[in-house]
Amino acid sequence: MSGLIVVAPAWLGQSGLWLTDAKGKRKPVDAEDVGLSEALADRLEAWMDEFDAIYDEDNESASVFPDEVQRIKWEAEGVAITHAISVELGAKTLVQYDLSEWHKKIGR
Repeated sequence: MSGLIVVAPAWLGQSGLWLTDAKGKRKPVDAEDVGLSEALADRLEAWMDEFDAIYDEDNESASVFPDEVQRIKWEAEGVAITHAISVELGAKTLVQYDLSEWHKKIGR
């Protein structure tokens, strides 16, 4: 795989992976679509499950972790997953980590 992949959480059923085209438009993809190993796909899925668990359907801006320690731990795992994806896919694929959409939704 070559190109740009973004690791960015999105609620309910999204894998957290996005392919980005030349115009910067993101398209959701699954771990299998980009060729991730089963172990790394499972790790990404567990990370996204933690994110889905904080979702407040009635008030997205209240969709936050219960405390700063849990948020920091979750964000650090996202950085580690992004690095692992980059290593696994190799130099031809640029992998970025982006929490900006979530931060906009919660007013950060």
